[in-house]
Amino acid sequence: MNEIQMTKHDHLLMGLFSSLQAAAMQQLGRIQNPATGEMKADLAGAASTIDILEMLKVKCRQDTPESLLRFMDGAVLELQLSFVDEEKKQAAQSDDNSQESSGESSDETTDNNSGAEA
Repeated sequence: MNEIQMTKHDHLLMGLFSSLQAAAMQQLGRIQNPATGEMKADLAGAASTIDILEMLKVKCRQDTPESLLRFMDGAVLELQLSFVDEEKKQAAQSDDNSQESSGESSDETTDNNSGAEA
């Protein structure tokens, strides 16, 4: 298969894609936000950015060099896997917090019942 030569627009598309990929990695809490210095996850923002990248990937299939298509496919796949990983982490943290809260409530209930009986 002949490789299509990358044009100025292809390079610009790759730059846009790379910028959005970096933004999604920040939103996933995988890399530091240069403005705040924090690594904080924003899954809703990450999901939107990944959706935009997926749309760009789909819309750019025609007349796009194979190397750029492979780059876009790899970038979206990496972000989607990172998103699922971060979602699982947050769910586990949420479960841990719920269990801690319910453990405290049980202790308080036990203490209150003990006090009422005495």
